[in-house]
Amino acid sequence: MTAARSRDLIGIGGSAGALPALIELLRKYRPEAGASVLVVLHRSAESEHLPKILQRETPLEVCEPKEGDALRPNCLYLASADAHLTIGDGHLHLRRGPRENNFRPAIDPLLRSLAVFGSTRSTAVILSGHLDDGAAGARAVASTGGKVIVQDPADALSPSMPRAAISAVGEPETIRSAAAIGSYLSAVVGTPVGEAQEADPSIRLELMIAGLEKAKMRSEERLGELSPYNCPDCNGVLWEIEDGPLTRYRCHTGHAYSSESLASQQEVMLERSLFESLKSCRERARFVREMAERDPRNSSRWYSRAKGYEDDCVLLEELIQARQTRSDERPEA
Repeated sequence: MTAARSRDLIGIGGSAGALPALIELLRKYRPEAGASVLVVLHRSAESEHLPKILQRETPLEVCEPKEGDALRPNCLYLASADAHLTIGDGHLHLRRGPRENNFRPAIDPLLRSLAVFGSTRSTAVILSGHLDDGAAGARAVASTGGKVIVQDPADALSPSMPRAAISAVGEPETIRSAAAIGSYLSAVVGTPVGEAQEADPSIRLELMIAGLEKAKMRSEERLGELSPYNCPDCNGVLWEIEDGPLTRYRCHTGHAYSSESLASQQEVMLERSLFESLKSCRERARFVREMAERDPRNSSRWYSRAKGYEDDCVLLEELIQARQTRSDERPEA
């Protein structure tokens, strides 16, 4: 007799403001049945104390998993810095695949793996965070019969990610405060679920790309259409992917972006380019002035050229300052 399927896989994702939300959730999470809890927070390599911080708040065993570890109930698996955390058939993967939405670990790969290997057993939880990592993954979970729970944007320190998930999914199972999500999960973990639903081939393909299993140009061609934009990470061409209400992008090496994350990274690259131009102009102006001192016969011509570069520097400084002012005034989504 086939064992009954139950709701026993939980994927939690968050970014800015997510740590206090996760702590509130864990303080209220006391289920009767066992479940595997997988957490992706956008974190730096310096956050090595995070597992100990979380362990103080929960009776679950908190660990940073290794490649191939078996999935066990009543464990909280925390994604390591600089590696995507995904699941296979009863085990875990840690892969240094291409960044998604400017992050590694990213939330979308984890949730896609829950959609593929967990289906109706899976619950995706989106907590506080900037931009919209997790929105596409939440859609994937919902598409295979899993459930999506979102932190109330009014309860989130950074409401962009919860709002993006709500928009992407349409109707999450519930929208609650972080603490209320912990209580809600306690009540639904272990409840019976229906038969598994097959994931769309595009979800499987993107999961493989995140794991460096199939990052080829032919792969991305199957996902979308060529766009006029280049990847900010590797300068490769980007394919545009229409995913319901979401428009996303991937390059042929696998870097992936939502529209929001691409716009954010383009902004970073533009600022970097402006500062590089300012540096080059300043260096050029100084070099040309030195030429004027070495060549008195043509010094007026050299000084005139130096003045032109110095004027360009002033214009670049004004442009950088104006962009910074606009950025400071821009409201959060």
